[in-house]
Amino acid sequence: MKRFAMLATTAAIVLAAAVAPATANAANLVPRHGVLWGAFPNEPSGVAGLQARVGRKLAVYIKYEPWTFSHWKNFSRPLHHHRVPIISWSAAPTTNAAAIASGSQDRIILRAAKHLKALRKPLFLRPFYEFDQPAGHPRNIGSPATVIAAWRRTFRLFRSVHAANVRFVWSPMAFDFANRTAQAFWPGRRYLNWIGPDGYNFPGKTWNSWPEIFNTAYKFSLKHHVPMMIPEVAAPVNDPRTPGWITKGAKWIRHHTGVKSVTWFDSISPKGYNFQVMTNRATLKAFRAWGKRRFFHAFAH
Repeated sequence: MKRFAMLATTAAIVLAAAVAPATANAANLVPRHGVLWGAFPNEPSGVAGLQARVGRKLAVYIKYEPWTFSHWKNFSRPLHHHRVPIISWSAAPTTNAAAIASGSQDRIILRAAKHLKALRKPLFLRPFYEFDQPAGHPRNIGSPATVIAAWRRTFRLFRSVHAANVRFVWSPMAFDFANRTAQAFWPGRRYLNWIGPDGYNFPGKTWNSWPEIFNTAYKFSLKHHVPMMIPEVAAPVNDPRTPGWITKGAKWIRHHTGVKSVTWFDSISPKGYNFQVMTNRATLKAFRAWGKRRFFHAFAH
């Protein structure tokens, strides 16, 4: 029992010591000028097909992985081609925040941390994204208090093995900032590198402008002096309002210089909504024009 207590105490000390202000290393993936531009290219032709249609390379791309994912070395090749992954690592439905906070998932977290550290290049990690989904939603993993505890433990474990190349993206839903739901999950500035709200227009729902979706989240990022990315953004590709909305989005981002990365959700959503830009000529044209703006040609450094 004494030996167990000593080990537990040592582990707690290591975890506590591992936390340094995240902003010390955050600058490595913040572009000096402009915005990192990319997508979740979930169409049959994948990254190569989307790049061919838009006439340029993606600087970043989204990849979704389950909690028990183990093939972390697969991210090595894109990194060597200067395309940085935003790894969206889902805890649900495999585990929940209480289990992570208790330490029962430490082996899985440390395995991921060590493998990602071994890649030796900076990348983004978005653990249990959209953790602010309501109770009963597939991505809900617990209360704000338990999610904060789980987040901090995950961050500390990565830092305990010196996986400083991994940039943590705290990613609630954009509209939850207006009702202050997102803020309840805030783990503190020292436990993250980026803020990454997801924002959409959905078919059959009230149509919202970019300011209506993202302004409150943007003000929050400025208040806490943390760079902001938009990891998921989309509107229905066959809605006639979408091409103009994309164009206005480029202007909004251009005038909100705290936003440093944006990725389009180029996929069919779990509910069957079509956000695939290559399936609609007008939407693809607007998206291509967006990506060809010089401001959106930044690359991570």
